[in-house]
Amino acid sequence: MPTIKVDCELVLDGTGYLVKPGTYLLERPRVRRATVRADGNESYVDLGPGKRVWRFTALALNDLAKYDGTPTGLTGQQYRDALWVSYVKVATALSFTDPQGQTAQVHFDDLVERVADLHSQQVGVSYELDVALVEV
Repeated sequence: MPTIKVDCELVLDGTGYLVKPGTYLLERPRVRRATVRADGNESYVDLGPGKRVWRFTALALNDLAKYDGTPTGLTGQQYRDALWVSYVKVATALSFTDPQGQTAQVHFDDLVERVADLHSQQVGVSYELDVALVEV
């Protein structure tokens, strides 16, 4: 089992991931709506904070190291494949542990994949994956 601050920065669906610095974001958008009333004035309803949304870029790089400097033992392709397996689960709540160790049930809302160099001569391709999770 992955451990935060030992071999990963967050855990999603049982797999630990390292996050690209400066990309971790927790949003708490407000639930609100503005409508036009019969008299022509605007009515504004604010229901307060909505569900939490987490956004970050997961590193799916070859030769990633744990905090003690030892290799994680996974390739960039294996990290990428684990994220895609979680992403394709339909109507399934996933377990998520954030960098502070707080757990939540989430839906995998969006996944965007970036490959740094498609013509790399490395064995195995490295990826950066933009992830969006929404609280159940």
